[in-house]
Amino acid sequence: MIFYKKIKYFITEPSIRGKGIRFSIFLCVYILGNYPQTLLDTTSFGNFFLTPIHETLANSITTSCCFILRYNFPDIHASCNHTIYISSKPIIQLLWPCTGLDPMIRLTIILLIYPIDWFKKSLLWPISLLILLLASVIHFLTLILVSFYLPEWFSFAHNWFTRIIFYSFYFLCWIIWEHTIESHDRSYPS
Repeated sequence: MIFYKKIKYFITEPSIRGKGIRFSIFLCVYILGNYPQTLLDTTSFGNFFLTPIHETLANSITTSCCFILRYNFPDIHASCNHTIYISSKPIIQLLWPCTGLDPMIRLTIILLIYPIDWFKKSLLWPISLLILLLASVIHFLTLILVSFYLPEWFSFAHNWFTRIIFYSFYFLCWIIWEHTIESHDRSYPS
């Protein structure tokens, strides 16, 4: 019991060490979250539950991107298989991994074990998912523009640049969570 209290103290400590421990937990769970996710999208269970979510996210992302880029490309549209067309020329197709569903599932798992009370978790969860949806839209917008103007840079943009976008938004979620912990600590002095 004493060991449990010491661990809980180190994890919830409002110092730099506590933040470092929480960020390390955040990263470890993010990395470990990849393994259960690979089971979900290859089994019938995963396909049954995740395909409708994937389709909804893909429709939201492609529609948002077409709406945003309509000023620069008045003839932009998306097909039912989530391919973006500009001047009737196919530019890019939004595939399963690029919808942001995997990061959303990972973030949900991380939030479930994060040391915040359940009421604040219930408020932070939709905010965090909206932040990751915004990251997915920016990710796909970037890839549309790169595919249209600099197609030879697509591989670099997809494999490196847009990962920086996602990791930056993950970090933003973590900062919001930490701010929630700090505001809780300030409002209830011990």
